[in-house]
Amino acid sequence: MDRTSISDAYRNRYTLVVYYGLRAAILVAAGYFAYESDWASVFSTVLVFVLMSAPSILKYRYRFYLPFALDLSIVGFVFATLFLGHLANFYDYIPLWDKFVHFQSGLILGVAGFVLVYSLNEQEAIPLDLSPGFIAFFAITFSLAMGVVWEVVEFAGDFLFRVEWQNGNTDTMWDLIAAGAGALIVSIVGYFWMHRAARLPFTPRIFRFFKKK
Repeated sequence: MDRTSISDAYRNRYTLVVYYGLRAAILVAAGYFAYESDWASVFSTVLVFVLMSAPSILKYRYRFYLPFALDLSIVGFVFATLFLGHLANFYDYIPLWDKFVHFQSGLILGVAGFVLVYSLNEQEAIPLDLSPGFIAFFAITFSLAMGVVWEVVEFAGDFLFRVEWQNGNTDTMWDLIAAGAGALIVSIVGYFWMHRAARLPFTPRIFRFFKKK
């Protein structure tokens, strides 16, 4: 296992180009919408940029731990969902784009669930001794729970702003199935990895970070 801190894992010139390039694209789009006097899209684009920057703000302002790989995944997810999906209308032009995004969210939230409960399980101050099976089960349920919250947000947006983020009960269920499939893949990989290596592939030296903070 590499000794590199989890906070810097996968952080290199190529991933940083993607990381900051997506943010720059959002700012360019905001300028374009302002030039076209499309102020609703300007507001939406600025909101997308704020959401993309939230993990970094939490990390540097409140010392909230977040692996760079997970931060990059969140930025990519917000970009694909809110910017490409809603503002660039990828949902209308690319078949199954909605399902791809929900599958991606399942992967990201599954990893987040693993990191959360695994870190609690390894803390000496918290008397927990959870099995790999339970941690994998929690990752799936955590991902599905967050997926349900997202669907509620979409429903509220449709109701309050008369938009069309949801296309009925069937579409909602397929969204949750896609998210669940992503979480299931992460949980299976994490489960067998924990049995083999007694730690997760994406949490090297994680608790050195906690002790320092």
